[in-house]
Amino acid sequence: MTRFVLAMAICAIGVGTADAAATKGPPYLLEEGTWICATPEDYDQAIVEQEKTNGYPELMALKDRLLEAKSCMFVDDDDIEDMLAPFVTVVDRAGDKIKVEFWIEFYKKHAELHRAWSHVKFTGWTAEERLADYRPLGGL
Repeated sequence: MTRFVLAMAICAIGVGTADAAATKGPPYLLEEGTWICATPEDYDQAIVEQEKTNGYPELMALKDRLLEAKSCMFVDDDDIEDMLAPFVTVVDRAGDKIKVEFWIEFYKKHAELHRAWSHVKFTGWTAEERLADYRPLGGL
């Protein structure tokens, strides 16, 4: 019974947040390889450091270092696939940077029929040019 109540509470929180986020503008997706950072300055620094990397191993080390420092995370195509509607919404602007929020679903398979899902809300700064309009399949 407590699991059911907890699940319903989580669903209610998610629905309330989705309704509030829908009023903040149209849904967007992030371009693959987008930095989401704690501040606009952290975003600029991540871009400068990324331009200094010489390939995949150095980029991976940079991603790990910035994530561990809790200043930036790197959104790749796997993260984009796991984003939940209303996808990415813009919640603030500062110059050419925007503050976005989005939910990503994570799951872990425990056994053949048992999985654990969790939904995590991310909020951070990125460049406005890193947004792409969301177009559902079959949409124009």
